[in-house]
Amino acid sequence: MRRVVAAAGLALLALLAGGCSSTVLRDSWRDPQFAGPPLRSVLVIGVARSQSNRRVFEDGFTQALRNQGVTATASYPLLPEEGAIGNARIKGAVTQSGADAVLITRVLRVQRNVQVTPGYVVPGYYAAGFYGWYTTAYTTVPPSIEQYEVLTIESTLWSMQPERVVWSGTSESTDVKDVTTLTGELAAVLIGRMKEDKVL
Repeated sequence: MRRVVAAAGLALLALLAGGCSSTVLRDSWRDPQFAGPPLRSVLVIGVARSQSNRRVFEDGFTQALRNQGVTATASYPLLPEEGAIGNARIKGAVTQSGADAVLITRVLRVQRNVQVTPGYVVPGYYAAGFYGWYTTAYTTVPPSIEQYEVLTIESTLWSMQPERVVWSGTSESTDVKDVTTLTGELAAVLIGRMKEDKVL
């Protein structure tokens, strides 16, 4: 996840060292006034300081949307500049792409957690002699300390006509090894829920 935080512009990512990666949707909101039809063309924008991580994220999420039958366009070919991009430039990219929606994803925070598992020590029984004492040496379990990071990510889906937020979600990821892995997990979780909520 060291790289991932590199992702964060997406700061996109730092997490645990070991085990399976995990991305879960903690909460989501759907505009109750949104009556459809589902949005069919999405411009994908990743907020990232690293341009390479931004491209990896946008390409991966765009392909995942296309695999689900949604027309999608990565923003970086249309908006190649780094840092904050002016509203006029973004409006031009929306028009050029023909998108009726914009999905913006950003990292809200990266939190480092420490988990300590107590050890277990069997007292040495010298009265049992050397061999009895030797056996107890192998029943000693030292304490373990695991450090990992939890990445909190916010994704917001805007309808552009009329211009309003129709869906947003906050997810958490742990044990992310790279931006590609994170993007695949995040796309699977978010697209599934947005489909279920009938905004896509």
